[in-house]
Amino acid sequence: MTDTRNPPWTRDELLLALDYYLDNADDYFSPTGDGVLELTAKISKVAKAIGLTGSDTLRNANGVSMKLMNFRAHDPNHDTRGLSRGNKLEEVVWAEFADNPAALKMVVSTILDVTQSASGDDLPVFPSDDQIEAREGQLLTRVHRYRERNAAIVKRKKAAYLKKYGHLCCEACGFGFQATYGDRGEGFIECHHTKPVSELVTGEKTKLTDLVLLCANCHRMIHAARPWWSLDELRAALSAAAAQE
Repeated sequence: MTDTRNPPWTRDELLLALDYYLDNADDYFSPTGDGVLELTAKISKVAKAIGLTGSDTLRNANGVSMKLMNFRAHDPNHDTRGLSRGNKLEEVVWAEFADNPAALKMVVSTILDVTQSASGDDLPVFPSDDQIEAREGQLLTRVHRYRERNAAIVKRKKAAYLKKYGHLCCEACGFGFQATYGDRGEGFIECHHTKPVSELVTGEKTKLTDLVLLCANCHRMIHAARPWWSLDELRAALSAAAAQE
């Protein structure tokens, strides 16, 4: 028998809900209201783009209304505390974005743009151990990793670096695969995209200056937890570790 229960809410969906909540914090969030119904339609499209499956009611207006009321439990500007039976992720996204609505709106706008331009099947799915979710959510994380693995731009980045320095190495720790492994490591290096998807202007293409070359270890550490490290933060961690040796 197929399990048709709806899956737990994702960060992407909660970001859309929080953005709506912050714009309408004094609303009653009626499931029959135009705003909640419009939000429900948007969240449903995002859920399907991510690849979520469940019942025919994924997501429904009653559930969206309840999620919005869950946020009120975290809102210090309300004496009426709303529903308290939320999940930990609601508290996390509130802590990250409630005081930065402009950044949240930028993220949500990009999520909706991606949802409109591509279905879930158009975005590559990476193994679970390779997909560390950014604060922007799962959908934009997938786009970010897709941009990092674009063969054409990666090839151009490697060629430009090789022409300038005469060798390929990690721009954070200096590790070189060819220097360590000989011919087997020739041309081997990973690329990291330093610019979050949510900061891209619609239609903006990746530039070589947006990419940095990293060894597998350093690249993994940038993506190992949320929020992702910047290149400067990665280098600072390496310097601190070296100073303790």
